[in-house]
Amino acid sequence: MYRQIFMPDKDNIKISVPNEWKGMNIEVIAFPVYSGRSAEKRVSSEEKRVNRNALLDKYLIDLSNFRFNRDDANDYE
Repeated sequence: MYRQIFMPDKDNIKISVPNEWKGMNIEVIAFPVYSGRSAEKRVSSEEKRVNRNALLDKYLIDLSNFRFNRDDANDYE
């Protein structure tokens, strides 16, 4: 794997790859890397958990009064 982090100053960039990769198919993936000084709001893991729980709450089933009955489960009539 080859990883390089840089800040382009224009919309057209040139990426250099290792010599041994010449003639090989490679995949290039680009995405922004935000630092702590970024103006973008970073979502904390606690906020993600709260959001995820809010989405799943409508699928919850109350099983507090459920009692498993082995005889009913194995009743083959």
